Amino acid sequence: MIDLGVSLDGIDNIGPKVRAGVERFMLDGAQAGQNRAMEEVPEDRGNLRQSMAQFVPEVRDGDVVWGSTAKHTLPIEKGTDPFNPPVTPLLEWSRRVTGDEGLGWYVATVKIPEEGIDANPFLEPGAETQRKWYSSHDISSYIEDELE
Repeated sequence: MIDLGVSLDGIDNIGPKVRAGVERFMLDGAQAGQNRAMEEVPEDRGNLRQSMAQFVPEVRDGDVVWGSTAKHTLPIEKGTDPFNPPVTPLLEWSRRVTGDEGLGWYVATVKIPEEGIDANPFLEPGAETQRKWYSSHDISSYIEDELE
C-alpha cells in the first residue's frame, strides 16, 4: 500500500448521510487509482495483479486503502539493494520466459547480487491517478446524492 494521507478522520461530527457521500467519493477515487495500478503492474504469472484484484478499496480504521498483499510487491515497486536471492524461483522464471535456465542463473548470481532489483513502479502511478481524480471530481455531488 502507498499512504496518500487519505483519511476520513475529522469528519466524525457530520451526519451519516454526509459521511456516506464522502466515503463513496473517497472509494471511487481509490478505485480509479487501483485501476491504473493494475494497468501498470508488471506481469509474469499474474500474482501481483491477482493480489491487487482481491484487495478491493475499502475504508479501514478511517483510512481509504487499496494495494497488494503479495510479499514481493514492495521489492518490485521500489527496487532493492543488492542481495543474494533464492535461485530456484529465478530458474523457474527463466524457463517460463526463455525456455532455459541461463538467464535465471545470470540474474540470481550476477545481476541481483551486484545491482539489486530495479524499481518497477505501479502503485505510485495509481496513487497519482487517485490524487488527480480527487482534484477533478466534485465531492458535493456525492453528498447531495446521499441527502436526496
